[in-house]
Amino acid sequence: MNSTLDPDRLLDLILERCIQICEVGSGSLMLISRTDEVLDIVTFRGMNPSVRTKVKLRVGEGITGIVAASGEGMIVNDVTQNPHYISIKDEILSELAVPMIVEDEVIGVISLDSSRKQAFSDEHLELVSTLANMAAQIFKNLQTFRQLEQKNKIQQVLIDISRTVTSTLILQEIFDDIMERLDKSLNLERGSIVLFDSEKNILKLIAASGLTAEEMEKGVYLPGEGITGRVYENGEAVIVESIVNDENFLNRLDNANHFKNNPENVSFLAAPIKSDTDVLGVVSVFFVHKKYVDLKTYLDFLQVVASVIYQAIRIQKLIDEEKREISRENVLLKRELKNKYKFGSLIGKSKSMEKLFEMIQLVSDSRASVLITGESGTGKEMIASAIHYNSSRSDKPFIKINCAAIPENLLESELFGHKKGSFTGAVADKKGKFEMADTGTIFLDEIGEMDLNLQSKLLRVLQEKEIEAVGSVKPKKIDVRIIAATNADLEDLISQKLFRADLYYRLNVVNMETPPLRDRLEDVPLLINHFISKYSNENVKKIKGITREAHKLLMSYTWPGNVRELENVIERAVVLSQSEMLDIQDFSDISGRILYGEEGEEVEVGADPEAGSEVASSRFSPAHLDALDGRAMEVVVGEVEARLIKYAMKKFKYTKTRVAKFLGINRNTLDKKIKDLKIDY
Repeated sequence: MNSTLDPDRLLDLILERCIQICEVGSGSLMLISRTDEVLDIVTFRGMNPSVRTKVKLRVGEGITGIVAASGEGMIVNDVTQNPHYISIKDEILSELAVPMIVEDEVIGVISLDSSRKQAFSDEHLELVSTLANMAAQIFKNLQTFRQLEQKNKIQQVLIDISRTVTSTLILQEIFDDIMERLDKSLNLERGSIVLFDSEKNILKLIAASGLTAEEMEKGVYLPGEGITGRVYENGEAVIVESIVNDENFLNRLDNANHFKNNPENVSFLAAPIKSDTDVLGVVSVFFVHKKYVDLKTYLDFLQVVASVIYQAIRIQKLIDEEKREISRENVLLKRELKNKYKFGSLIGKSKSMEKLFEMIQLVSDSRASVLITGESGTGKEMIASAIHYNSSRSDKPFIKINCAAIPENLLESELFGHKKGSFTGAVADKKGKFEMADTGTIFLDEIGEMDLNLQSKLLRVLQEKEIEAVGSVKPKKIDVRIIAATNADLEDLISQKLFRADLYYRLNVVNMETPPLRDRLEDVPLLINHFISKYSNENVKKIKGITREAHKLLMSYTWPGNVRELENVIERAVVLSQSEMLDIQDFSDISGRILYGEEGEEVEVGADPEAGSEVASSRFSPAHLDALDGRAMEVVVGEVEARLIKYAMKKFKYTKTRVAKFLGINRNTLDKKIKDLKIDY
């Protein structure tokens, strides 16, 4: 009974063993067809093969039918004396029939025949009944197993089809892939998708499996014509168990003559492709109907596929409908983006940033020189990029050079170029940055670091609009807009004779001061989300966001390094984090800076996450430290440790495991320090 997973083979083996046990010559095993209440012979021994088609006993008819109806086994040791016996073989004199019962339902009958009278005993009846019921249970389990296999296969195909639909917007690719997957999963004889052409009023085949190009050209139907036309017209799915026996089957594509299997065994399923109000077409398949496979399950599957096809068509129609609208709005949208939001990588909603964006708009299309000032890390280079790319020179060169990064003796050559042989190492003519930026924009970062001699040459460029390469005696006219930036106080440098006043006034036609991050803290959440998204994508991580505690920590920090520091902190946290949310332990460096201060003088514990009040703040002055002679290290370190532990305990709601992890110590060490430092909590 456990030697096979094939239901037919199982029934065949059971009948064979029952015949051997009872030492008889023939027998049959029949299953009840619930559709017409007939006993179908599944397997037999010692009989003419025609018995399978000729003998069709109804439930309640003959010995076997009575057993099927009553669920009780029966021995007839002399069939000539039993009025219910129906002869199917002349030499049969005895019959034993037992029901196959599972879950109190009779699913079939095992019938054994003998040419001898008195061939069967009660022991035979009991033994065969036991075997029949065991076989019935295993047979039912195998049927369930086959159905689960069928459903799993269907589920996988639907998953694969869904992936295709979401990976492309090209309808023909979707249709072809669906037919290919149906072919592989159902082992199709043939399959097709037909759609209604409203202009020609026909159903036209647009994708198929198992058809040539010529055959596809013939795939044209009128609404209501054949089974496909009827499904389209009625909007109802159909099952045709055998295409040979259906009068509505047109066989327009000469399908039956091209099948790999006997057409009598081929079933046809068709489902309408429809919305709530309209039918768009039909998807259909031809495949061999195997035993114990539920056609209704496959039809339900095909209807789901039809729904997926409809959704793909609907999405394509929506896209087509929107294309014209998108085209019409495109110019206006680009203009709006350019005017309101497109400022390179600049991000901000604070008033200071709104003013900065407004100034970028105002100065972008002018020819005036711009001087960008502000602390390091505030985005001066980004502002220069925004000015250039929002100007009429946006399609022209944008050349950037850091005046502090190039040695003084090379900077002149970098800026203005040189002629071959003008100095040692000048083996060929070289264009300078100004010449490369001709008709465009040049950005001079860290302009305050430029040598006074070069400042005078730069002044000439601003005044005369011409450059002179090193080693050349012939000036060259150029058209370059200059944007300069510095984090130094140029007026202070002028007073120290380190920067030319005339150059300062030439550069400072328009002055744009970038606000430090501490003055626009309302922009910090926007920047945090932007950098988390950016570095999550770059590092292929799935960081969803930041916890409330970590957010409060970052908002309490003064960010002396401005946006550049924030970006580096977020990048480091994303790279090292092992969870989906950045937590406070991912920003231990920021916690340390808040706790110890930037210069290491001030011992400060951050904000209470619940009350928002300062927990503690103290400065160890020189006088205070002098008073601790001999105990300075012990007292200061002890106080810092105590405050740090209290801070962490509140942050993590007194969960010692989290506190120890944050502090980088084990749980036992934490308990010991709490005891030694006499920390109350």
